[in-house]
Amino acid sequence: MPRLVAVLSSILLLAGCAGVDPAKQHFPRTTIPANAGNVSDPTGSSAQPPPVSGQPVDPAFAADKLRLVDPCELLDEAVLKRFGKPGERSRGGFARCSNFMKDQGGKDLAVTVEVGQTMTTELKNADKQLAGLRSYEQVLENSACFVSVITQEQPGLGLTVQIGYEDGDACAPGRAVAESVVDRIKGRAATRTPAKGSLITLDPCAVPDQAAVDAASGADHRVFPYGLHSCSWVGADRELTLEFRETYVPADRKFDDKQTEVDLGGGVTGYQVATSTAFPSCEVKWVQLTGGDDEGELVGVKSAGPKSSEFDRCAAAAAFAKAVLGKIPKG
Repeated sequence: MPRLVAVLSSILLLAGCAGVDPAKQHFPRTTIPANAGNVSDPTGSSAQPPPVSGQPVDPAFAADKLRLVDPCELLDEAVLKRFGKPGERSRGGFARCSNFMKDQGGKDLAVTVEVGQTMTTELKNADKQLAGLRSYEQVLENSACFVSVITQEQPGLGLTVQIGYEDGDACAPGRAVAESVVDRIKGRAATRTPAKGSLITLDPCAVPDQAAVDAASGADHRVFPYGLHSCSWVGADRELTLEFRETYVPADRKFDDKQTEVDLGGGVTGYQVATSTAFPSCEVKWVQLTGGDDEGELVGVKSAGPKSSEFDRCAAAAAFAKAVLGKIPKG
């Protein structure tokens, strides 16, 4: 198991479904012409209509609905049992859940689902059909298969089932689980009720005022949503990112040894960390909600830019954080 988990952790950084820091994206996300997105019905009947910008391929996959999907409830035990013995579920933020199970012969079989992902490579290369939707399969190191299903084309969004299986065909269970996931989302079998004050329903691109965005990233900026819970604004010489996270929250609020505290107003304390790299940045985060077992929800604001761009990144991040704080409902 340790070797398999290590392999999966490393290849998640390489695969299309990996969590990428949008603050380091210096290019517009790839889209494809509407007519290039047409695919033929698998039965050989007429082609589907061109995709509409901002619209999912099915209403069940609308962003506001996907934000309420519980990823752990998408992993149907009845389906998993077809391939072995399910283990305990392991949640990874708002949109990811894993089950580290054993196959019929007792070998490690890891299953992970993630919903609401930004799809670029997957959208461009989606050459298969699964559950009536366009899909793409990627195999890495002969020990993992990523089965991605496109749920929106302009911009590209989708879901991915990742199978880690060193001694078998990882894509076969991946397809079966992915098909089950699509069915459960359409049937609203995994919808959850958010806690009061939760960040889960919020669109990070829509939360801040335009004036606050302009002040932190420049008036001439481009907007890059990433997944369902992160948004970046990229200006001529600086970048700004707002992210909502479900993650570990230490009781002492010690997120980083180098952090300093910032008063964000209203009795809220922010935790600020600056980095000095080729692309210096400053991040300010604060705790929105806390739950059991040191789990909770965080808001993260990051201001970054090349070394040649001389501006106070921490001042920009803190000012934007204060502006955003007033827009987020309290718990």
